Amino acid sequence: MFREYINNPIDPIPVEYVNKLKRISNEPDYSLTCLGIALLKHRIEDYQGIDGVYNSFTTERDCVANFIEDYKDVDSYPRFCYYAYSVKSDDNEIKTKLTEHGFEIKESIGALLKDKADTKCIAAYHKTMNCAAIFINSKDIRFYHMLISFLSLLFPNLFAEKPLEERDYNIIKALSKTSKNAFTDKIREAVEPYAMEFRRMMLCSLMKRMHEVKIVRAQGDVDSQRNVVRDLSNRYAQAMKQLKDLIVIFEGMKATESYDQAEEDLVEYLATNKLIHNLNIDNNKLTFTVATLLNNYNENAWSTFDDRGYIYDGNYTNDGRHTINLLDVFKKRENRKILLNNIFSAAPEFVVKIAGNYCLNFEECRITTNRNFDYNLADPLYHSYMPNPHLKIFGCLGGYETRVNKALQERNYIGAIEMCCASAGSVDLDETEQTFRPFIGWLMSSREKVLKRKDGNDMTPEEALLYLIDKEKTNETDTND
Repeated sequence: MFREYINNPIDPIPVEYVNKLKRISNEPDYSLTCLGIALLKHRIEDYQGIDGVYNSFTTERDCVANFIEDYKDVDSYPRFCYYAYSVKSDDNEIKTKLTEHGFEIKESIGALLKDKADTKCIAAYHKTMNCAAIFINSKDIRFYHMLISFLSLLFPNLFAEKPLEERDYNIIKALSKTSKNAFTDKIREAVEPYAMEFRRMMLCSLMKRMHEVKIVRAQGDVDSQRNVVRDLSNRYAQAMKQLKDLIVIFEGMKATESYDQAEEDLVEYLATNKLIHNLNIDNNKLTFTVATLLNNYNENAWSTFDDRGYIYDGNYTNDGRHTINLLDVFKKRENRKILLNNIFSAAPEFVVKIAGNYCLNFEECRITTNRNFDYNLADPLYHSYMPNPHLKIFGCLGGYETRVNKALQERNYIGAIEMCCASAGSVDLDETEQTFRPFIGWLMSSREKVLKRKDGNDMTPEEALLYLIDKEKTNETDTND
């Protein structure tokens, strides 16, 4: 049982979806809401959440009285009531009152709490209605996390046609862990089938807010200008002309600002694009990361480096401004040459997994990137990806910036994001000292699987080197035979 609170919906469940659901009033965190989505969304057609209360009274008798008065409001969605109290009452009186109203007492749950934590608890569920209640002599959040794991016992009707599966049991078991991490991981796995639905909802909400903001601002302009007309009589004629112009703009926006084909295409594109991760929406800004492969660099430049040999010298710091600690195996020049030539040659054996971060401002039609972006914090996926060196060191997109901004102005949103993906996979070898040398240093300092072999296997730089050496020995043996 973990005592940590889950303060936000678990990714990829968006806030926009949770805000439409029924939730128990005063719900202490998002654990029950997320559990309900994982266990019940595919069991209840048009799932609308779990209603109920999270409340406390001084006595157990007051808790039960409040529940009996309240439970009759059960509608088509499940109702879960959780009460905590400090003063105990007579068990027989409490249980009799509950059974008189059609409730069954789940004795096994109360016995478990008594045995494991010496805590009194009564769990009850209705025979015909999807309604259940917990009455417990403690406000410890750990017990709450434990007791919601009995959802299938408290709502047997909801699980009659579709009993718990192994995936469901894994989620429930995670609630018994001392850390919330196991639970959040299992919820992510369970709701993955809805990720596209959730992403569409979030993006549609963005588009709707964009138009609402524009219309509200236009309305504000109209109201402001009307005040100017009233207050500045000596400029009456000019103010009236401005007012009429702004009214035309406002009315035009109301008639034309809507969710159109370009934005519909963008929603579908982002909902299905597997290169795009960590989508986030803030007003009219869309931030995201790109996980791709290094696929754009100057092969002729590398050929020159190889001919002259200085790129293998082991100095990858750019005037000492980047701390580089090469792995022991890459402190040898011949090993550096073997690996690099099999990444940057005309027919490479390996390709670097590379990432970039971007922020599109749809209102100002411009793009930015964050040089201090923490990829590993954003998503564990990026432990095995190299950050694009130009973005990381300079926080700039080079020639891509102008083209992306122009695409945004033309409402070519998909084209703008495609150019972001292209920029993430591009490294300028001609920026040798400023970005390319540090990038090589990061690569040969990494113990993560940042390389992808041409057959699809991911490898660390050290594993890749051993593979290349073994392959060369095998080829020599075959040649001698």
